[in-house]
Amino acid sequence: MQNQRIKTVVIISAILLLGACTSTPPTEEPIEDKAARHGFTIGKQVKKINNFQINSWNMVDRKSAILYVGASRRYLVTTRNPCDGLADTGVISYSTTAGSLTEKDNLLMRRSPAAERIESCFSDAIYELEKIKN
Repeated sequence: MQNQRIKTVVIISAILLLGACTSTPPTEEPIEDKAARHGFTIGKQVKKINNFQINSWNMVDRKSAILYVGASRRYLVTTRNPCDGLADTGVISYSTTAGSLTEKDNLLMRRSPAAERIESCFSDAIYELEKIKN
């Protein structure tokens, strides 16, 4: 009886392992689709945002956010890794040594005004956004 249980466990484990090996990892949504969901099209990729001051921002997903800069400039900033702080922060800022937000700087998020810990996420790319015309 004990041997039968062991055989059953081994067979079930092998089936589950083979099933996991044949599954494909989820694909990341194309950046154009991310922008379109928010009413924008992707413009050119830029190295930095000059005279950078965030007026407001919207989280797109765990790896990207739309930054509203000045009266009419909008940018999609992607991060190298998932950045959970984008989901539940009220404040977003950045750290830079160049005076402008560059594609290799850090986005900084404090999850609440009372929170001591500041989450830092390396930016990966910056894209200009254009509003989709109706």
